[in-house]
Amino acid sequence: MNKSLVLNIIREHSSLSRAQIAKIAGITKATISEIVTELLDEKIIYESGTMENSGLGRKGIMLNFDANHGVGVGIDLGGTKISFSLFNLNAELLATEQAETYKVTTRKQFLKLFNQAIRNLLDKYSISADKLKVIGIATPGIVDYHRGIVLEGSPNLPEWENIALADEVSAVFNVPVVLENDIRSALIGEMWKGKCQKVHSAALIGVGTGLGAALLMDGKIIRGANNGAGEIGYMMFSREHLHQNWRNKGCFEVHCSGSGMSQRYQEMSGKNLTAQVIAQLAQQGDTLADSLFRDLADYLAIGILNIIAIANPEKIILTGGVIHSSPLFLHYVQSHIDQHTFTQTQIQVEQSELGTQAPLYGIAVLALNRVYPSIQFMSDAQLS
Repeated sequence: MNKSLVLNIIREHSSLSRAQIAKIAGITKATISEIVTELLDEKIIYESGTMENSGLGRKGIMLNFDANHGVGVGIDLGGTKISFSLFNLNAELLATEQAETYKVTTRKQFLKLFNQAIRNLLDKYSISADKLKVIGIATPGIVDYHRGIVLEGSPNLPEWENIALADEVSAVFNVPVVLENDIRSALIGEMWKGKCQKVHSAALIGVGTGLGAALLMDGKIIRGANNGAGEIGYMMFSREHLHQNWRNKGCFEVHCSGSGMSQRYQEMSGKNLTAQVIAQLAQQGDTLADSLFRDLADYLAIGILNIIAIANPEKIILTGGVIHSSPLFLHYVQSHIDQHTFTQTQIQVEQSELGTQAPLYGIAVLALNRVYPSIQFMSDAQLS
């Protein structure tokens, strides 16, 4: 406990003497010296010259947190894009890159390309084996965070279920690997660097290739009894929906995602178009495209209203590729929400400003929590 306290005082204030740390921490100088010696041996802090201590009249050796003592790799697996990042021990992104999601049909092929991409990233930035401390992977689907297993994966990734992904990648790179759902990772990223800082109850909804949500309630990230909390793509909205075969997408996802929009446009027109092209058609006055975005707005509003009724969040944040087309539908969503909420539940739906960086920040925090539990990124939040 004292070691964690001392480390985070140095990390947050930087350039402090032992005497200054003892004063802030309320711990004896002898105990501080013991802890500092341990941290210096671990090379997570370093000494940097001397400075006269305020009010003490003598010089002390200054101590600093070494955020670059190690690095981690953070990855966000998407149905159409994969984002890679390097982060330091302060959960700051040092570099980011993006690639098309591999168009392969088997998990084995996918993982071969995936591991090679990680190796290429490490080689590009000259990251040695001893410098790499952890890898974090944000993936769609139902994820067992504690065991590092994808239980039920995304239909947009090949054979992506019942896979011990953390162990498989760890065996290749010989470092701990942390696995989490992509939207949950993005919510933690919003808590760390985005619009949910110092917020205790929030919902993040990802409207992209697929559809998912993550919940923060009273300072705790909600995963559910079997890690399925937030799988809103399977919500239904009428009795008729109970009798339809939604296959592996789910009712809500069919009506409110990029892949669902493409599927419905093709069923109605015979044309196989991306959600981005459908959005362009809607802007040009295409009746079918416009009706699909109006449909999306209605379903999204109902889903958000249900979340508000259950969780009463302070913030509702939207993220994902479809949100780039928000001028086509977001005002309808907000209008519905304003109409059906009360004084204590009224809320303004906001768009993420972090975008694709949110899950990278979030998985960085989660990964570092695993290998450096003494570092406190959000001491008032329960992330695991």
